[in-house]
Amino acid sequence: MKNITAFIDQFEKQHRSAACWVYSENDTYTEIEGGGIIRVSKLRSILEHHLHIVIQPIDAGSLDAHLLLPEISMAVPVQFISGKISSFSELNAA
Repeated sequence: MKNITAFIDQFEKQHRSAACWVYSENDTYTEIEGGGIIRVSKLRSILEHHLHIVIQPIDAGSLDAHLLLPEISMAVPVQFISGKISSFSELNAA
């Protein structure tokens, strides 16, 4: 588990794009408008309007999917499959 600001800073330093989903209903997430691909500037805007956001770097080699919870300022690593969080990864304090 990481502070959301530290997570976004890491994401920004790596100049990454990510696929982004927002909570829909019945424990499912739908891609954000525009095909789901975002940059950090867009992520900051999305955080202001949604309470549960899943992002996964396009090159998922170094960072797994994360559930962003802006209301508690945390980024939690998750296993994300077919629009659903299947499990939470090991939660370590950052």
